[in-house]
Formats: sequence, C-alpha cells, structure tokens
Amino acid sequence: MPAFAWMALFFSAFYFVYGAYLPFWSLWLEGVGLSPQMIGTLLGAGMAIRFAGNLLVMGRVKGAAQLLPVTRLLCLLSLLAFLGFYAGHAPWWLVVLTLVTNFIYPTLMPMGEALATRMVIQVHLDYGKVRLFGSFAFIVASTLVGLLVSHQGSDWILHTIMAGLLLLMVLSWLPLHPAPSDVVGEKARAGLWQTFRDPAVRRFLLIAALLQGSHAAYYGFSAIHWKAAGYSGSTIGYLWALGVVAEICMFAADRRYLSRLPARPLFVVGAIGCLVRWSLLGASTELGVLILAQLLHAVTFCVSHLAAVRFLTRELAPERQIPTQALYSALALGMTVAVLMALCGSLYEQWQGGIFWLMALFALPALWLRPRRELA
Repeated sequence: MPAFAWMALFFSAFYFVYGAYLPFWSLWLEGVGLSPQMIGTLLGAGMAIRFAGNLLVMGRVKGAAQLLPVTRLLCLLSLLAFLGFYAGHAPWWLVVLTLVTNFIYPTLMPMGEALATRMVIQVHLDYGKVRLFGSFAFIVASTLVGLLVSHQGSDWILHTIMAGLLLLMVLSWLPLHPAPSDVVGEKARAGLWQTFRDPAVRRFLLIAALLQGSHAAYYGFSAIHWKAAGYSGSTIGYLWALGVVAEICMFAADRRYLSRLPARPLFVVGAIGCLVRWSLLGASTELGVLILAQLLHAVTFCVSHLAAVRFLTRELAPERQIPTQALYSALALGMTVAVLMALCGSLYEQWQGGIFWLMALFALPALWLRPRRELA
C-alpha cells in the first residue's frame, strides 16, 4: 500500500480512538464513581507514565526499519490492555490499568509521527494533508461518542475505544510501501541523552512543552467544566469536533500557505493563540465564547505542532529525528501535561474555570523564546 494511503488509514484509526478517549475519558471515570481530584490524579499519572513509555519504547528503536514492527506490537498490546477496564472499577484496579494503558497506547502517537516524518524524507509525503485524516477521524469519534453518552450513557466511551483499537490493529498489519528505511549515508542513530544535550533540541523542547503543556486543563477538565455549566454530552462532542474541524483546515492549508515558514514564526503564532484561547475559556462558558475558543485550536495545537514538525524535518539531521521525536512526545506531550493535569485536578473544585487562566500564564514565556538550529 502506498505511503500516503497507509499513513492516512493509520492516523484515521489512531485518532478515532483518541477522539473517544481524550474528550470523554474523564466522564467515563466520573461515571464509575471517581471524584474530580481522583480523576485529575489518574489522568496526571497516566500522562506521567507516557513519559516512561515513550522514552523506553522509542529509545529501543535502533533505526527506521524497526518502526513498523514495533508499531504493530503496540497496537495489539493496546487492545489487550484496554480490555482490562471491563474486569472491574475498583480504584486500585483503575490505577493499575491507567498505568499500563498509558505506558503502551500513547506511544503509538510518536511512533506514527516518526513513521510520517520518515515518509516525508523518503517520498516527500505531504504531512499536513495526511495528518488531516486523523483530525477528521477525531471529529467523527468525538461527535459519535457525545451522542452515545447523551442517549446511552458513559459506558459507550469504552465500547467505542475498543472498536477503534481493533480496527487500528488490523490496519497496522497492512503492507507499507516503501518500508521505512535509513537514508543512504545517514549516520548511526543518535542516543536520547546525546540528543538531549544539544542546546538547540533542549530549547525546542522547552518551547513545545510550554505550548502543548498548556492544553492540560482543556484535555482533562473541559468536558467536566462544560457539563457543570449545563451543556449536554452531545454539545460537548460538537464543541470538541469544532476544534478539530479548525485543525483540519489548518493542516489542509499547510503546504500551500505555510510551507515556506520555518519553526520560529509558527511557534510565536501558537503562543499568541494559547494566550487568547485559555483567557477566553477562563472568562466565560457562554456558547459563543466557547465556539471562538474552539476555533483557536487550529492555532494553539495545530500551528504549534506544525512548528515542531518543521524543526524535526528541516532543522535536524536525520539520525536525530527519532530520538527528538521521542523526547518531544515524552516531555512536551507527556510529562509536562501530566504535571499540569494533576495540578488542575487538585485546583478544579476550588478554581473551576480559573484553571484556564493558569494555562495562559504557563504559555506566556513561549513568546520570548525562539528555537535555534541544531548545533551538534
């Protein structure tokens, strides 16, 4: 199967699962009787264990040829791990399963991104266009689950995740042509610590952590906050879907309108978007404000992520792309979000929407930081 079609199907299946998990998992946990503080602790612990999973799994990938076999194994293990949530809802069991599932399943994100960036190098894959298939699948899932929660209850969150994981496992075994391979003349893959010691990589990771980490309150508590404000599960699903529609439009416009821009200006735009979006969500739960804030997802997440892809594919040597992708996922998308999500969990009952103002403050320093090209 050609690289574009394979990656489009893979991103579609992965982000279908993510579209059921990310907006609604807190509602599933609430539905089995957990308090907001316990939910925040669990979500934070899950994000923290992603740090270990991303580093340990991605750190063992010795070259591009190993990306596909490891991805297939992770798909199978993810399906088996989520089956455990049907076995019981005791708090200790949920803690164990949260750690296991978050060690395995989220690592598929950096693996998929690593496959995509490798295809950018090998066949000049249009990353923005192929990635929008994942965004569209996210919309389908979040809309579908929102309707199911409204009419059938929160149990259908887990049912939808399981269906998506089964599809993901099947699709991952389709043949990929060309297979991921090292570039002719490419040096041996750099180690994680060696890569992290590069000042340019560390600066990139700090900027990405500020911007992506500031999404912690949104990922963990927007559904609970909006539900408390009187919105139904279906409306919450539509709001999340709207954000991803804006994301799709941005990904679709990437090659035509943004391809000439390097990482630096894109990060600045992402930072400005974060300040505006989190301020809006902190100030009001009026529907018009929420709609505007969700449209800004195209900036806060999408433009910031495109900036990261620019840095990975244009400003790093090929042998450093896989370890830097692992560090990006572990630190910016994992550990930073984990710490902030746990913090938001402890503050939510008292602060309510005020946690979004905290996220705006967290993103603020990114305005003055600029990524640098690799020095080593």
